[in-house]
Amino acid sequence: MRYGNPEVFWLLFILVPVAVYFVYRLVMIFINLRKFLDKKTTEKVLYPVSYAQAGVKYFLIVLSLLLILIAAARPLGKPIEEEQELSGIDIMMVLDVSYSMFAVDLQPNRMEVVRQGVRDFIASLSGDRVGMIVFAGVDFVQCPLTTDYEALDLIMDGITPGMMPKEGTAMGLAIKDAVDRIEEKAEKSRIMILITDGESLEGMSPIDAAKLAKEKDIRIYTIGVGTEAGGRIPEGKDMFGRTYYKTYNNEIVVSRLDDSVLKQVAGITGGKYYRVTDPGAFADINRDIRQMEDNKTKVKKNTMYEENYTAFLYWGILLFILSHLIPVRRIVLPDFKLPKLKK
Repeated sequence: MRYGNPEVFWLLFILVPVAVYFVYRLVMIFINLRKFLDKKTTEKVLYPVSYAQAGVKYFLIVLSLLLILIAAARPLGKPIEEEQELSGIDIMMVLDVSYSMFAVDLQPNRMEVVRQGVRDFIASLSGDRVGMIVFAGVDFVQCPLTTDYEALDLIMDGITPGMMPKEGTAMGLAIKDAVDRIEEKAEKSRIMILITDGESLEGMSPIDAAKLAKEKDIRIYTIGVGTEAGGRIPEGKDMFGRTYYKTYNNEIVVSRLDDSVLKQVAGITGGKYYRVTDPGAFADINRDIRQMEDNKTKVKKNTMYEENYTAFLYWGILLFILSHLIPVRRIVLPDFKLPKLKK
């Protein structure tokens, strides 16, 4: 039989000697009792034990533990072949998490629209490696390139505007660091998806960073988040439940999409610029990327096996419970004598 975790059986080298030792100690206790106590004294001092019931009880305990151990080793059934298409694209997502991503010109706010869109985009991938860098005044590798899409989906829950220690929009530095993180592989296309509102640029020029990406043959797809009219940035609620917004010099700050640089960055690298107005825009982005990227789609055959551990686990638990219902004390029925009938 094939097992998914055969290393579990190494526990037998520990459990078997321990079980033998306890059986030995139990036998020695009964032998010593017989040496020092006669049968009548033993029955008065100790309650009567049924060796047959005790044998069945401990046999069921050992059998149940063995079945649970087999279940932990994951016995496998018949093989199941699956085919998975691998497009061979390395995708590094570069996400703006500056405080302006809280702006409410998109509902419920910019970050929530982006979060849902990125999740839909990740769910549509198959075999591509994807990573994520978040940035504001500084950047941070939130997730290296991976095919573990579920882990990346969980990481999205912890991404929120204002999470970086320094505010701002250091887009150029984030692009450069993303270029450094994408491994060069001749058979793979390497692309970057830059998601930002494009405001308050600082540090390295995004144009210079885009030229560096072009030299490395990395295409950048830019996504502008927000509207030209812009939106206010909520900062909290007052004691009456009313929302108050970020202000500067006693005036409410309005964050507006600045996409001029984003269009230039996409143009330099041969990518494309998009404006996100709803989460559905990410589906268009994915479709266009598939059409624009010249990749050799590969079909990978994976052999999976049926999991057959459940029957062993259920029987192990059932026998373990049953073993605790069997007493080792011999049941002695009282003698009932029928009364003699008077003649």
